[in-house]
Amino acid sequence: MSSKEIHLIKKRLRETMSNPIISLFYSKEEKSGKGSKEWTNLTKIQLETLIIDIITDEINPNLGYLERGKVRGVTKRAFYRTLEQARLNLIRAMFTIMISGVLNIIDSPRLSDFNALSQNFVDLININNQTNQTPEDKEKWIKLYTKMIFENTQNLKKQTALSKPK
Repeated sequence: MSSKEIHLIKKRLRETMSNPIISLFYSKEEKSGKGSKEWTNLTKIQLETLIIDIITDEINPNLGYLERGKVRGVTKRAFYRTLEQARLNLIRAMFTIMISGVLNIIDSPRLSDFNALSQNFVDLININNQTNQTPEDKEKWIKLYTKMIFENTQNLKKQTALSKPK
């Protein structure tokens, strides 16, 4: 792997991790590498490993786990193990959604607040991707939606969130 490829992979990893929406879930100050398990199934290290794997496949799919591990500064085995954990966590999250669909939970009136929260998150992603506003306006809207999303999430975590249909 060339130093140019390593530099490009690390640059794209930094860009991805600095995305305002990703930053909501993974603190920059956190030294342990753990993500906020309250909000996501992926630790920060798992997310970074998954991103490195995806970016490396785009840049040079012939690079093996040894080279991918070097980008993260870990052994081939450590990289592969972390990648395997990240993939398993994603699969579990998808299966949870599929089971919810089979049980008609997703379309249930009881989930209208969850569906509204999901739409707020889609709106947040759209705001972040807009190019026709100033960075200050974008930051203002992202903060507003972020606050709203986390406040609504706190309400949904309460025991009565799914107890009665609306």
